Amino acid sequence: MNEEHKTFPGWSFDEINNNPKIISLNHYAQYKKTLSKLIKQMDNLSDKIYDKLFNLACQGKWEEWDKAQPVGTEFYVDDEMLRNTGDENIDLLWEILDKIEEVKEKIN
Repeated sequence: MNEEHKTFPGWSFDEINNNPKIISLNHYAQYKKTLSKLIKQMDNLSDKIYDKLFNLACQGKWEEWDKAQPVGTEFYVDDEMLRNTGDENIDLLWEILDKIEEVKEKIN
């Protein structure tokens, strides 16, 4: 920075004042569209991970229970059950899902 004019080399206050930075509203609208698409992609990723949690539990900690169920058995599994499988990998995946939700809340 130049001590004499308090500007960076090659720049003067006259140049900065005469050429203000103009931000186009179109750029802002495009930014919001891109952000919206990203949030939808985050939702899709969350859905994919969530769908796999039950499969992982049935292949791991719940394997014996799964094998004991007759074909066609219907059952209800909620988030609390999936959060308490005792499988460290499922716990890590829940951390990702929770973080995605936290980020989405902060973005909106």
